[in-house]
Amino acid sequence: MKTRNFTHRLCLLLVVGLPFWLIPISDAAAEPVTAQSPADLPADLFDRGLYDEAMKRWRAAVETSKDAEAAFRLGDIYEAGAIVDENLEEAAKWYLIAAEGGHAKAQFALAAFYQAGAGVAQSDEKAAFWFRQCAERGNPDCQFGLGQLLDGTDSPVSDPIEAYKWYYLAARNGLIEFDAEELVSLAERMDQTQKRAAMKRAVSFKPVSGPHKPVSAPQSSAD
Repeated sequence: MKTRNFTHRLCLLLVVGLPFWLIPISDAAAEPVTAQSPADLPADLFDRGLYDEAMKRWRAAVETSKDAEAAFRLGDIYEAGAIVDENLEEAAKWYLIAAEGGHAKAQFALAAFYQAGAGVAQSDEKAAFWFRQCAERGNPDCQFGLGQLLDGTDSPVSDPIEAYKWYYLAARNGLIEFDAEELVSLAERMDQTQKRAAMKRAVSFKPVSGPHKPVSAPQSSAD
């Protein structure tokens, strides 16, 4: 059965030490291709092994134009710990800049950080916020992650109707099977009224097009 566990993926990244963009994720998580980005040339330098120069230029791109792709690359490097020493707090800082700029992969990564309490204080509220940013754009990885988070009975963001909706959408987008354990288990705990409400929301869902730039993340219950 094909399911995605985001905490497991985060741990895999930390253990393997690979840059995030080398870890396969669904096509829906990919950023739209543009003709030229300030992050393009540093990426070529990075591929040639000129890591210091690439990072210097990515930092400059963030400082001068808040380039989201450049910020994401820096966060990815600090998370992986292959080029520089692993620094999850530093990674979270760059991911936040990229996420606020509407970068879907950064939103996904930052949500996973908040869910696991890696590099940031653990917060289900903030994890749900960032998963939602790219889930609403049709990203099935984030849809499933958001479903998992909302499915937690002890979570302050628990919402079985919304959880079922996002599980269903992740299944419809091919990330999991419709008989996936999470979807079936949740359905068994819901009454018919709740399931009908969840399906109504799922059927009426329309993904947001283009980069989704949030205003601000919510405060967590621990703040």
